[in-house]
Amino acid sequence: MIRRLKLFLMLLACAIIIDSVASNLARVVKVLDGDTYVLRKGNKDFTVRLNNVDAPESKQHYGFQSGLHTSQTILGKVVRYDSAGTDVYKRVLADVWVDNKRLDSLLIRNGWAWQYVQYSNDLVLKNCMQLAMDEKIGLWKCGTMAVCPPSLWRSYSKKDRIRFCDRCK
Repeated sequence: MIRRLKLFLMLLACAIIIDSVASNLARVVKVLDGDTYVLRKGNKDFTVRLNNVDAPESKQHYGFQSGLHTSQTILGKVVRYDSAGTDVYKRVLADVWVDNKRLDSLLIRNGWAWQYVQYSNDLVLKNCMQLAMDEKIGLWKCGTMAVCPPSLWRSYSKKDRIRFCDRCK
């Protein structure tokens, strides 16, 4: 009797663990830009903002390429996510894994996003960004002074965006 109870409790614990992992899986149905996606879980769609990164805005230099690279990496795939709440726009803030790899590090390492240093002090991401900058890949193609982070780009007037953010021709 005790053996059966132990076996039952172990199976129950395994089922709970599997269910908790499976509950954080969803399919990517749309990529809005390099750091914002629409996920579908069951028949419910919700918008996710990737933690730790700031990708170029769609209208910003390299914005299209960042979104395209991200689409090629995750669109249509089932991803794992860990929610960290919501932002002021009601998007789910989340860490995302695709093919068992951190999406934030993939984007930063390939030069399609900045580490969002105001919200992240992750040393892995810092190293990924430094490697991408050193190798001049993605948005770092023309060097560190040729582009500006989206947080600055959003605050600039159109004239200043052209002056300070679009130096890579």
